Order: sequence, then structure tokens, then C-alpha cells
Amino acid sequence: MLKNLKRELYFLFASSIMLVFTIVFFLLTHENIKTMQNAELSFLNRQATNLVMLLENSTKYVEDLKICEKQYDYAFRLFTEQDELSPSKLLYESINIQDTPKTIDTFLEILSNSEESFYNGESNHSTQTGIHTFHSENGRTYHGVLCSIYTDSGYLNLAIVKEKSGIAAFSSTIMHYFLIWLAVLIAVLFVSILIIRQAIKPAEKTMQSQKNFIAAVSHELKTPLAVILSTADAIEASPDCTVTIKNQAALIETEISRMTRLIHDLLLLSSIDAGNWIYHKSKINVDTLLVSLYDKFVNICNQKSIDLQISTPEECFPSLISDEDRINQIISILLDNAIFYSPEHSVILLDASVQKNYLTISIIDHGIGISEEDKKHIFDRFYRCDKSRTKKGHYGLGLSVANELISLLDGKIYLNDTPGGGCTFTIAIPWSIAE
Repeated sequence: MLKNLKRELYFLFASSIMLVFTIVFFLLTHENIKTMQNAELSFLNRQATNLVMLLENSTKYVEDLKICEKQYDYAFRLFTEQDELSPSKLLYESINIQDTPKTIDTFLEILSNSEESFYNGESNHSTQTGIHTFHSENGRTYHGVLCSIYTDSGYLNLAIVKEKSGIAAFSSTIMHYFLIWLAVLIAVLFVSILIIRQAIKPAEKTMQSQKNFIAAVSHELKTPLAVILSTADAIEASPDCTVTIKNQAALIETEISRMTRLIHDLLLLSSIDAGNWIYHKSKINVDTLLVSLYDKFVNICNQKSIDLQISTPEECFPSLISDEDRINQIISILLDNAIFYSPEHSVILLDASVQKNYLTISIIDHGIGISEEDKKHIFDRFYRCDKSRTKKGHYGLGLSVANELISLLDGKIYLNDTPGGGCTFTIAIPWSIAE
């Protein structure tokens, strides 16, 4: 139980911390990428201004632009302004990006349709537009700026286009943040584990003391109970024993049997909790096992006027490699439980089959059933649906033992309602452990 609590605490802490750190990581990364993208736009704007100043006093337009496009991956189109006397003349156009002409045409068309005016009139100075972000026909996203450059020979128009940087361009930054996130996460998880271990230590000591106490008391009770049982047998065998005394001795034997079974269950659970449970693997004939269980319980059912039935496939089961004694014990617990809570003249079915690489064995009864609220706690130790505990014979440990044992066998146990009333307990043991 405490191990499960530790696992749940570790999982809860790890999940919470990972969630918080992941959110922080994505927020920081997103903000950083956004800052870098804004810096990219500012840099493009400054570079456009620098180019305007350079070309205002230069006649080597092509050489200057080629040098710039190699350094910064820009694409250019340099052309003269169109007026009434002469059409626009293309002076230079880059070829370093995909579909450069179409991309720049798209940019100029978007710019012409925008509200931003680009009319210089007689201002006699250079101007430039703001940066426009647009999608080209090739499906990529670009930034563009158009400059009007005033020279001695008239105005020149320079369209500057640069592809927008994607996530890949910031991969080094993202990896940097990721490594920091991972390092901090590991450190916090390590510290959390230490804190949880320190916090649970008192509870572990208390639980261990309880386990040791239960184990010690159970061992100590075995001997006096054996003495009481042998004494009761001797009293019954005495020739002077009256009927009343024999009845009282029989009652003592019944209660001793209950106490013995309780002690056995407590010792078994203590062994499982301590990790001392030993797995005895052997080759199991499933058909023989089921028939033996049927023969073991059919007489008990007959005494209570209960009809015990068994259902198996026509073909024999393949051999199973597992712990036969524990499987026998699990099914016996479930059958005993079904018999205890079933009324007279009802039917209990022991059904076995192979489903999806599992050996499934169901114990189907038509007894009083289990409420939805009780189902949540049915496998808890010492839990009984009969809150008043007026029914003797069960201490609320049987299903807990069955659940622990089936888990150790890498199997599962399920509880469902039987149609018409009652309970259906199903155990599933993987065939993967079979030869």
C-alpha cells in the first residue's frame, strides 16, 4: 500500500513539474522567437536605409547589390520610375531565391493595393515604405520593403525581399532553452524525490512496525490455536462427553478454523508486503486444475443446496507455466466468497476460456451482489460489504489476498454485475508464460 502511495506521489510530482516546466519552456521559447523575429524586421529596415544611402552616391548599383545579397540572403529588383516620357527600366534583379520575379511581383502588387502612398513629387529626397509580410505563390512567407532612391540622374526604385525565418532558423536557441529546461527539470525531480522519501520515512517506519507486529502475533497465535483445537478434539472423543459439550467443542473447532484462516491470510499478506513471496513455477494442466476445484467445492455447494456448474471448451487447454498453488488459492477464495453470499437453490458457474492470449476464469454467482459504492473498496483489506459484520466466516481479507496474488502472477482481476443479480469475478492470466 505504501509502495503504491510512493509511486503515485512520484508520478503526481513528476507530471505536475513536467507540465509546469513544459508550459514555461514553450512560453519562453515563443517569446524569444517573437523577439528575434522583431529584431529581424528591425535589421531589415536598417539595412534598407543603409542601401538607400549607399546607392544615392554610387553608380555601381549591381556590384553593391550582389555583395549585399550574398551576405544577407536578400533578393533585389532595381528599376527606374515610369513617367509619361519613358517606361520603367529594369536595372538588376536577383536570382538567389525561388521564383524571384513572381515573388517580387506579388510584393509590388500587394504594395500598390495598400493604403501606403509612395509618391515623391518634388521632395528631392529618398524614401522607403514600411516592412510588409506576405505569402508568395510558392507557399512561402516573405518580408518586403520598397525604397525610392533620389540620385543625380533621377529616382530609382529598389524592391528588397527576404524570406521570413522559420523555426529551423532558431533551432540553436530552442535547443539552448531545451537543455536548460531539461537540466532544471532533472534537478527539481531529484530534489522532489528526496523530499518525498524524507516525508514518507515516518509512515514507512510505522507501516513496517505494524507489519512486524502482525507477523509476530500471527506466528505466536499458531501454537496456542493448535493446542486449543487438539483439546477440543480430545473433549469430543471423551466417553463422558455430553451432547451439549460436543456442540460447544464443535463450535470451538469452527472458530479455530476461522482464526487459522485469518492468521494464514495475514502471514501471506505480510510476506507479500515484505517482498519475501516466492514464485513456484510448474507446468499446469488447466483442465485437471479446474476439475479438482470443482470436486473440492461441489460437496460444499450441495450442503447449501447450491448448484455448482463448470463450463470449459471442448478441446483441452494448453499447458500453463505458473504457480499452481497460488492459482488454486485465488479461485478457491472467489468460489468460497460466491458460496458464502449465494442463497439456497441458486447457481454458481465456474467458466474458463482463452481470450486474447489470456486464460480467463470467471466465477459467476446469483447472490446478493455488490453496490457501486462497495465496488470501489472491495479489494481493500478488512473491507466488508456487511458493515455490521453480523455474518461470520469472512474477515474481509480474502479478496485482498486474491488481488495481491493475481498481481504477482502478472494477471488481472475484474468485478462485474451478473445479469439478473449477483457478481461475476474474472481473473485473467497471460498465456505468455506458457511453454
